[in-house]
Amino acid sequence: MTAEVNGKRIFYVDNNNGDDSFSGLSEDEPWKSLERVNGQIFLPGDTICLKKGGQWHGMLTPKGSGAPFLPIILKSYGEGAMPVIHGDGRYAAILLEDVSFWTVQDIKVTNQAETRKVRQGICISGKPQGITRDIVIEKCEISQVAGENRRNREVYESMYWNSGIYVTMPGRSSEEDHLHNIIISNNYIHDVLTSGIRVNQQEDFINDIHHTHVVVRGNRIERTGSDGIIVANCISPLIDGNTCIDAGALGSLEDTRLIAGIWVCATSNALIQRNEVAGTRLFENDGTAFDTDWGTAGDTIFQYNYTHGNQGGFWLDCMRINRNRDCGRTILRYNISIDDERCLIQDDYGLPADIYGNLFLNTKEGPQICCHKEGESHRFYENIFHFSNSPLNGWQKSSFFRNWYYGMGDLPEGDKKASIELPFPLQEMLEKMPSSSRECEKYWGRLAALVETKKE
Repeated sequence: MTAEVNGKRIFYVDNNNGDDSFSGLSEDEPWKSLERVNGQIFLPGDTICLKKGGQWHGMLTPKGSGAPFLPIILKSYGEGAMPVIHGDGRYAAILLEDVSFWTVQDIKVTNQAETRKVRQGICISGKPQGITRDIVIEKCEISQVAGENRRNREVYESMYWNSGIYVTMPGRSSEEDHLHNIIISNNYIHDVLTSGIRVNQQEDFINDIHHTHVVVRGNRIERTGSDGIIVANCISPLIDGNTCIDAGALGSLEDTRLIAGIWVCATSNALIQRNEVAGTRLFENDGTAFDTDWGTAGDTIFQYNYTHGNQGGFWLDCMRINRNRDCGRTILRYNISIDDERCLIQDDYGLPADIYGNLFLNTKEGPQICCHKEGESHRFYENIFHFSNSPLNGWQKSSFFRNWYYGMGDLPEGDKKASIELPFPLQEMLEKMPSSSRECEKYWGRLAALVETKKE
């Protein structure tokens, strides 16, 4: 019996019991190979189902686009383990190239090889002209991608040109040519030599900001060879509710050199919120949970995040690198930083940063307020500083106003309304550090309420 529902075709693929001479349109007559899938031109509303427990080797490169309200869906069927596509050293295990209106869900991919090279787990590659749109990658697992994590390589061969999930387009984006409505959600990316998730365009270090409605939400990233999440070339991207643990754990000082957990470049008005970032490695420099990097425009906002144990510190200030004339400031508010090492802020490029309503809790030596520079551009107000002792190198040259300080003998001279009484108790957090960002929700609300109360 043909698998067709309301005119929408359902194709089945079973590597054990399938045959490429079958129609593929029923569970009794499934296709067998990726090659057969790659040879089909799919139509709006089609669904491709890979048999659970099945394993395929090669690169899946499906053809055809869906339509509004009629996406083409790639998913699994049956019972058992998630179906796996092994890229075996190819450019990607799944490559969606020059197509729109696609959803990929519940698929596992690997891409192992003996040597490092630019490789992806799942890649979205937009068309060079026109708008590539409405692509969703959700609930997939990406691991063991033998990608490139070396920084000093030729253009297009370095660590910035691959990722566990890589979203890009040829050349440069524009108002007419860009990505739209790209959703990367609830995926598990781990043990990859690449970064976890990367969004960009082919031509790098250019302040093209044209991709629209790009959302990176609810993903879990563990043990990468370089960065956790990097988003570029987007108008108002949303990076929300992700967990990034041990970024750079598979990297090295010699190869990787500079990374951060979650960062943006060539974006306008980026919003990074409700994420947990921990254990980001420090090599030569950087190693922070967050970074506002080159070419950003408008206000970049980091809010309601939870960071802990990042070796380079809390936030990296790179706003003036390849400065965008429309660059505004970075706002860091209502975040919880526990035992982030080295410094709260790394560097100061002379553009304003407003840091308010945050909790900076440190039970160890230090950290510095700002390293490499003195932090004149950074304004701290209505934050809680709960340190085991005064910050390394003192309070430096940042401005401080109406903050709460606990456990320190010396307070910044310029904070005329400083308080040594905590606005709410932290004993519960001191006894047991939050195990996830979800456990921070009640504190985030209290931090936001403090600032609102002070402003009344």
